[in-house]
Amino acid sequence: MIKKIFLTTLILMIVLSGTVLATDGDIEERLIFDLFNLEDNQVIDLFEPSFLQEVPAENLIGILDSYKSNLGRLKEVTTTEVGYTLIFEKGNAPIAISVNKDNQIDGIYFGMWTLTEDSLDSILAQFEEMEGVASVCVIQDNDEILLDYNADQPLAVGSAFKLYVLQAVYDQVEAGNLSWDSVLFINQENKAPGGIIQNWPVKTPLTLKTLTNLMISFSDNTATDHLLDYLGREKVEEYVPEVTKPVLKTVEFFKIKLSMEPEQQEKYINGDVAEKRRILNELKDYELDINQPIWSSPTLIEDVEWFFTTKELCQVIYALKEADELSINPGLAEKTKWHMAGYKGGSEPGVLQFTHLLQKDEGEPVYAIAITVNNSDDLVDTNQVILLTKRLISLIEQGELAEKSE
Repeated sequence: MIKKIFLTTLILMIVLSGTVLATDGDIEERLIFDLFNLEDNQVIDLFEPSFLQEVPAENLIGILDSYKSNLGRLKEVTTTEVGYTLIFEKGNAPIAISVNKDNQIDGIYFGMWTLTEDSLDSILAQFEEMEGVASVCVIQDNDEILLDYNADQPLAVGSAFKLYVLQAVYDQVEAGNLSWDSVLFINQENKAPGGIIQNWPVKTPLTLKTLTNLMISFSDNTATDHLLDYLGREKVEEYVPEVTKPVLKTVEFFKIKLSMEPEQQEKYINGDVAEKRRILNELKDYELDINQPIWSSPTLIEDVEWFFTTKELCQVIYALKEADELSINPGLAEKTKWHMAGYKGGSEPGVLQFTHLLQKDEGEPVYAIAITVNNSDDLVDTNQVILLTKRLISLIEQGELAEKSE
């Protein structure tokens, strides 16, 4: 689950601040060319030693190698308002650097690249070769399915289930049963690992709107469980498929995986819905350290989770297109390129999920994009899924996916 994927700091991106000094642009351009042309041991000499204490040299080399292997030779560097655009043989990428008084790099930003020539077939081929099970769905205006790859297969989605909690809240507010100004008080029972407010004092007051903002933008689990309790589990279950009933609170999810003995886990996994509800009632007596680390390898991802298809996730995020919570964290989309950029995702070891809602300009089509990868045997290759998702978003931005559907 439920590692918050703060997608403004991607795995393929390093942003470190240094003292930005006034430097000659020619020096920066020369350093950028050196980054992509010198041998690895020479590249390291381009950086300030204190920088390398914070960012391992092998990480830098790995990023540079991924650029070169995917984009080919660096041909040109052009200046932008915020840095530079790198023009390679096969695509373009943004970059920004800061340089110290000794002309050493003390800060660098690697942006996500765009391939000059990309194709849906190439992207899908890599999803097909991925270890584990992948599912991809793109729907235009909640009507036309532009891409369906295992889109009807229920998979573990981690925190993406919170979209359904949000939908239930919105429907109750619109029906006049709840108010965004309603105040809830933090209680100990619903404190769960992951987020912001799990370490806040009990009885801290928070409005309903604050909790939904935290649940979606920071994937705050404590906020989620307070909302799920406030709504009632059965109310949220009106929105989900049978395979996901009973809907777990995140604190229950953690207790089953971290606090339960294997024998009890088996009873829960093999029980019917009624038996599972009975066991969940007993979980109140289980202790949970909200600050302990979660598991490091896939754990019960086929048995104890929230299960949805990518088609269902596309439909629910489209239904929430007016929800301003979705736009706080735009995920893998560059917010400046879209009139609407909404996002919710989820992850835990063996599970990775990205769901985006995108509209290029007001009045144009709205695209829902959901990508889920499960691997019960090993960690999901997060780097690869991020790259493929960004490439798919780029194709949609360029209108190439819509053109293929006409």
